[in-house]
Amino acid sequence: MIMLGQMMNIKRLNLVLGIVAVVILVTSCAAFAYTLIPQGDTNKIIVNGVDFTWDDIENDYEIVSFSVGDLDFEGVKLSDMIEDADIQDHETFQYRFTGADGYQKDVDWDDVNTGYIVLEDKKVVFTEQTKSFWVRDLVTIDIVCINC
Repeated sequence: MIMLGQMMNIKRLNLVLGIVAVVILVTSCAAFAYTLIPQGDTNKIIVNGVDFTWDDIENDYEIVSFSVGDLDFEGVKLSDMIEDADIQDHETFQYRFTGADGYQKDVDWDDVNTGYIVLEDKKVVFTEQTKSFWVRDLVTIDIVCINC
């Protein structure tokens, strides 16, 4: 009799563990799928409230070649766009770069001076920062007030 009760408990435990495993698997897949869905408008970049389309950037700014490690890119100097967005006192701010998926990175003016927007990939690349600071599918560049 005791053996039969223990067998039933083991079967219940296996059933509960199986259900928990399926729930974890489904939520993980849903979370992964969510990250693949672009959340912002990738047809333009908004810099401090000023809209720049990708065509505008390609036509209005000088495209330069640059390298990061063994990777070669072509892009537009980020500092040129920031200046055209009518941002005064560049050095007193930090800048928040946001991708279509919501990924964000904050950098200071020194990093902006070493940053480029790669038109082909719609991303920002900082030559003096690690790849974790690169933001793909760039949609906004905002000012973050640090000493206001």
